[in-house]
Amino acid sequence: MRSLDIAELAEPEEVEVMEPEEDFEQFLLPVINEMREDIAALTREHWRAYLQNGSKLWEMDSMLIQIKMQVEASEESTLNHRTTRTTESRAEGPNAQARKPTEANTKSSRPFCPQLT
Repeated sequence: MRSLDIAELAEPEEVEVMEPEEDFEQFLLPVINEMREDIAALTREHWRAYLQNGSKLWEMDSMLIQIKMQVEASEESTLNHRTTRTTESRAEGPNAQARKPTEANTKSSRPFCPQLT
């Protein structure tokens, strides 16, 4: 690093002064254009993410509706099955189990022997 001279510090550095139009065109306009491009890119990204999230939410909502419909159908089937069994039991009466034929009741406990006459 070079050492600073007190005389250099005392003398202000001359800066070229530009006209406002030149200053705007040379320095500010490129910065403004770059900022506009950045804003446009961010806006596109924002909307892309918004639409993507919206479609994911719609897909999840559809899946939840399908699951709900399956659960309701299963519950209805179970209730119908129970109602049918209860109705059959009531129609047969309290001794329905005793009257139902079983394997032991339908087959003879003795082996088949023809009677001789």
